Amino acid sequence: MMTLRAHFDGKVIVLDEPADLATGTRVEVAVVQEQAPRKSSPKALLRLAGTLSHEEAESLRQATAQMRRIDPGLWTK
Repeated sequence: MMTLRAHFDGKVIVLDEPADLATGTRVEVAVVQEQAPRKSSPKALLRLAGTLSHEEAESLRQATAQMRRIDPGLWTK
């Protein structure tokens, strides 16, 4: 079984990427609605890949690094 991603352009189903299928190959299509990822989740941010400017990507990287920074003061008694 092979899974291919596609979209419907209003008339036909269009594959998002080329597939190694011979012309005339019969296929079965099951329509599955994609669920939008939760706002600000890692999956939602990854969907932005390729749509951000260098400055926007760097800003996100710095914010993520800041959130992951451990405050040593939290470990003192």
